[in-house]
Amino acid sequence: MVIGGGPAGSSTASLLAGRGRSVILLEKERFPRFHIGESLLPRSLSVLRELGVVPALEQGYLRKYGARFCDSATGRIAHYRFVEALDPGEQFAYQVPRAAFDEMLLDAAGRRGVQVLQGWTASDVCFEGGRAAGVVARSDDGSSRRIDASFVVDASGRDTLLASGKRLRGLLPGLDKTAIYSHWDGVWREAGDDQGNIQIVLFEPGWFWFIPFAGTMTSVGCVLSSEYVRTKRPDEALGAFFERTIAMSSFASEWLRAATLATEVGAVADFSYRVRELAGPGWVLVGDAAGFIDPLFSTGVHLALENARLAAETIDAVLDAGDLDPARFDPYVRAARRGAETFVGLVQAFYDGAFREALFAEHQRPLLRRMITSLLSGDVFDEGASWSRFVVERYPARLG
Repeated sequence: MVIGGGPAGSSTASLLAGRGRSVILLEKERFPRFHIGESLLPRSLSVLRELGVVPALEQGYLRKYGARFCDSATGRIAHYRFVEALDPGEQFAYQVPRAAFDEMLLDAAGRRGVQVLQGWTASDVCFEGGRAAGVVARSDDGSSRRIDASFVVDASGRDTLLASGKRLRGLLPGLDKTAIYSHWDGVWREAGDDQGNIQIVLFEPGWFWFIPFAGTMTSVGCVLSSEYVRTKRPDEALGAFFERTIAMSSFASEWLRAATLATEVGAVADFSYRVRELAGPGWVLVGDAAGFIDPLFSTGVHLALENARLAAETIDAVLDAGDLDPARFDPYVRAARRGAETFVGLVQAFYDGAFREALFAEHQRPLLRRMITSLLSGDVFDEGASWSRFVVERYPARLG
């Protein structure tokens, strides 16, 4: 049983079905549906190939060859290309409107034999003899039933069904931010191969993202400090507040000068959190259900896909062995923690200023530049790499 049809849930389900498992997936919404987190990382491509969706990505999505950071206060610009990573491997990723991308992954799961039930919400996980044994689910037509399962994967995203029920979720220190987001038509972008690069614009209250899609549409959003968000007047519409915020950055103002707002402006607050337990008897958490990090380094989908791959391998082995001892998930938990906490430390160091200065260093050592590029490409799961250990020690995560 997989709860949630986002990238983590659909990919876990697909990979398990590909190993011959019988899988039911419950998704409370009906796809397609809007979602942010639209920039992929090169290190995710191996999982996407295993899922069989790369040909479709290549046909309809814009390639992303790197990332560009711009500082509104100083005018500094730092450009990183994935080909410069220590172990380049994949040298590009894709920019993906999530409504279409998530539906693609869910459809791929269905083609592999996963029984996909859209419009079904898991309201509770059933436990028998101390282990997860299924869920109680409710359809959007009002009907309800219990569905038994040999194993339960919680990929419910920010709902964090199991973590919320067990009170395992806590906010990450220093990341009490608010994100405001929208899509715009006609935003300025770079030329040639660089047109698909994500652009991160720093300004006093936080930072903007500019994620270009194939065609003329661009995802534009900003992550703001709680202090600045409190300056929003009670009678001020969110769209007007967003426009006022855009005016604070010379880069954002110029790039959006001739653009047209194409979607309603949305917002989400206090979105960075950590979950204390990722696995238990008969259950495991993957993707955003296992924690979420500020989207500065476009880590959401990448961590979800890696969680899915590692979780599916472990679940398959556990079911083969007939042993649901949570200790068998220790390698999964260790890898998931390492990837997430590496990025938590970097994001916190960015807001503190230390890693931000490393990004913009004028006379950057070649090794430092290649290390940063490796991190931006998503290369955070090799605990044996000496450079990776250096980064974790240099920018340790504060978990509260």
